[in-house]
Amino acid sequence: MAGEEISIARLDPDRLDELIEVQNEIFADYVIPIRSTKAFFIDFLKSVGGDLRDVLVAMRDDSIVGYVNPVVDEPEAWIGGVGVVPELRGRGMGTRLMREAEEFCRRRRAREVCLEVIEANELAHKLYRRLGYTDTRRFLSAEGKPERFEGYGTEPKKATIREVLAIHERAYPGTCWQRRKMHAVVQSARSADCYTVDGGFVMTRAVDTSGFIPFLGVVPEKRGKGIGTALARFAMTRLFEQGVFKVALYNVNDDLPTLRLLDKFDMVVTMKQIEMKKAL
Repeated sequence: MAGEEISIARLDPDRLDELIEVQNEIFADYVIPIRSTKAFFIDFLKSVGGDLRDVLVAMRDDSIVGYVNPVVDEPEAWIGGVGVVPELRGRGMGTRLMREAEEFCRRRRAREVCLEVIEANELAHKLYRRLGYTDTRRFLSAEGKPERFEGYGTEPKKATIREVLAIHERAYPGTCWQRRKMHAVVQSARSADCYTVDGGFVMTRAVDTSGFIPFLGVVPEKRGKGIGTALARFAMTRLFEQGVFKVALYNVNDDLPTLRLLDKFDMVVTMKQIEMKKAL
């Protein structure tokens, strides 16, 4: 493959359907197989404050053969996905896409870029290290079954997005990009039920028989007082009442308090991710 055969360009939004097809081909043999849709991709971009026109694609003979998704929230930047079609892997295209994404972030005045990689994805982990990224922390996802709990202290009250954002800003400073950014909270709140107590909040969402707790947070000065456990009990009860059979949490801190909370509700860790950062 000669270098000049491949060009990197901004995505033409009219070609999103083609990108989704290519993305599904790219991730069909991923550590955790992923299948995307047009609606899911747009929703994901909104949740991280991204723009469809900022997605970069690798083109060969007017066909998309790779992509990278940089998002800038000055002075920080984040890369929310990079991939190359199977037949062109091992030829440096992933490195080239990452370099292009970093340059895009520099032009937008970002001083630091971060990303997440699944712990079991050793090839990608090595690539990012070669590019100068260093491990900073780990996150995990977990699943469990809801159940009805009797009593959880103060009854959480229905809340507005504004009320949730005020608590989120204080409760989520030390978490991954997606969960500490305002865009993610607003996007999740639009399709979830939001509740607050003094010093904490939780969101619940039921989709058919699947349940999600998109956010659960407690401000620092209120931690260690059982508020997080009470909010989790409330969320599990609400989802149980909505006929949910499975509850999922994504990208929560891999620390002792979180692990203890998961253990209380018999939730099983399904995936671990490593956050990596690089100064630009």
